[in-house]
Amino acid sequence: MLLQQFFDAGLGHASYLVADPDAGVAFLVDPDRAIDAYLAAASKLDVLITHSFETHVHNDYLSGSRALAELRPIAVVAGPDARLEYPHTTLRDGETIDVGALRVRCVATPGHTPEHVAFLVSDLRRAEDPQYLFSGGALLVGHIARVDLLGPELEERLARDAYATLRDKVLSLADYVAVFPTHGGGSACSASVAGSRWTTLGFERRHNDVALAAAGGYGEFHETIARGLPVAPAYYPHVRALNHRGVTLPDRRPLPLLSDPLPPGAALLDPRPPHLYGGGHRRGALNIVGNDSFAARCGAVVAYGTPIVLLTRDEEQAERLRAQLSLIGFDDVRGYAEPVAASDDATATIQQLDARTAGRLAGDGATLIDVRERSEYTLGHVPGAQHIPYEQLEQRIGEVSREGTLVVYCTSGVRSSLATSIFERHGISAANVRGGFSAWRNAGLPIEGPR
Repeated sequence: MLLQQFFDAGLGHASYLVADPDAGVAFLVDPDRAIDAYLAAASKLDVLITHSFETHVHNDYLSGSRALAELRPIAVVAGPDARLEYPHTTLRDGETIDVGALRVRCVATPGHTPEHVAFLVSDLRRAEDPQYLFSGGALLVGHIARVDLLGPELEERLARDAYATLRDKVLSLADYVAVFPTHGGGSACSASVAGSRWTTLGFERRHNDVALAAAGGYGEFHETIARGLPVAPAYYPHVRALNHRGVTLPDRRPLPLLSDPLPPGAALLDPRPPHLYGGGHRRGALNIVGNDSFAARCGAVVAYGTPIVLLTRDEEQAERLRAQLSLIGFDDVRGYAEPVAASDDATATIQQLDARTAGRLAGDGATLIDVRERSEYTLGHVPGAQHIPYEQLEQRIGEVSREGTLVVYCTSGVRSSLATSIFERHGISAANVRGGFSAWRNAGLPIEGPR
């Protein structure tokens, strides 16, 4: 058996190609829409992908199973409660499918979602004992996937399901079973996840706080899984709905270079670093830095279905960012354009403050806004800072003072630059703290909470 993991750091998503090279066949687990990577890897191994296994209907990225099935004669496999609206094979708890000499057994593991299943794999050339668990969100490295994404009316039921799943279905497996989860570091489908991208049952049994809590009462378990959860991005419900229906491949025609006037109603996304954005940008543009988290941050602050214009001169960067957006279904990218408008009237700037200057302004009574996650804020923040995660700014803009200039910070200055661009769109003057809370701490300025 050969196994290759594909990991998207921005979405914290892991998918897998599992091959029996002797039989010349392979299967996928939880593939995303970037199916060319899987086809290339299979070609390199000289194997044919015959199956694609889905552990659950995903919230955080668009599945590539349907798109792949429209290009190749593969079977999409899901649990009985997935209710996919495109052709697929249903595998029930305990049922198996053989792919070459690899036996894949379905294990019902509700919790993260009601329809969730995991897949136990045995290499029959060695033994019928399972060696590998593709756990989806039922068990992560150091945690489990959250149970609150489908609303408060289901949360209690799913929490109890997750408790039973861990105790009866997952932790009952042998210590030597290797665990390959779908959600990893960077995913909003969980609280903090350890940096390793795979683990073993034995290690998690000893060192996973949630697994340890599952060995006790339900109350302690429920309290543990609710601790430190990030804000769930606004795009999640839309992606889950699309995954029920199944999505095809995105448009692959080259993006056009646009000139003014830009398409009305489009979200203007400026992917430059904060200092360049702050020095001059199109008025109303959102500063979503073009790193691995570009798509997730877009999905957190831009209404789903909004057309998009990428503000970059670099065609290659524009295509790369469009590919990231396609993973969460932002397919209406109209093109790319100059990041700075030709007219001075259409150009704005954002002040970039060093930590000591921000400290002096705070001492003079300036309002500070902390746009990090609750767990980050709890670990330490600027005394008196108002906490509003950047994902919630649009909904909570009425809570913010419009008097004077707001001083906005995150950990490094990237999320806070996005926040200042949101404030700008609402006519609120805001300055970004360069280097963020890290710079504040390094400058020896006052901190409230744990240091």
